[in-house]
Amino acid sequence: MIKLTIPIEPKGQKRFRAAAHGGHARTYKDSEQARYEGKIAALLAQHRPEFPLEGPLSVTVRCYLPIPQSKPKGWKHDAKLHLIRPTGKPDVSNLLKNIEDVMNGVFWRDDAQIIRAAVTKWYGDNPRWEIEIEEVTP
Repeated sequence: MIKLTIPIEPKGQKRFRAAAHGGHARTYKDSEQARYEGKIAALLAQHRPEFPLEGPLSVTVRCYLPIPQSKPKGWKHDAKLHLIRPTGKPDVSNLLKNIEDVMNGVFWRDDAQIIRAAVTKWYGDNPRWEIEIEEVTP
């Protein structure tokens, strides 16, 4: 099992951009998204396995989002105790997609190997990703 923590604020994956150039449509990755993925990849580098994992995988992702500064003190206290959970954006599918894409080809050969995924959102004083990757045996 691989367990790791990435000390960066979790963000959902942004959609690809589209533009017309010379009468042809093309899509491209948002530059902010590319920079964010680069930061995550740099933080993940020290945890990468020697070779990408093969076979079926189970992935657990816990996303600790920053506590909004605009909320009252009591609300923040409850959020720290996990009595209040994030229910707005980013949604869990976009959070998972962000991590899948950055880890693809590095931690596993292809994200199609993921047969089970669990993603949860929490509030925390220290925004971070907590990720567990486990090889599934029959």
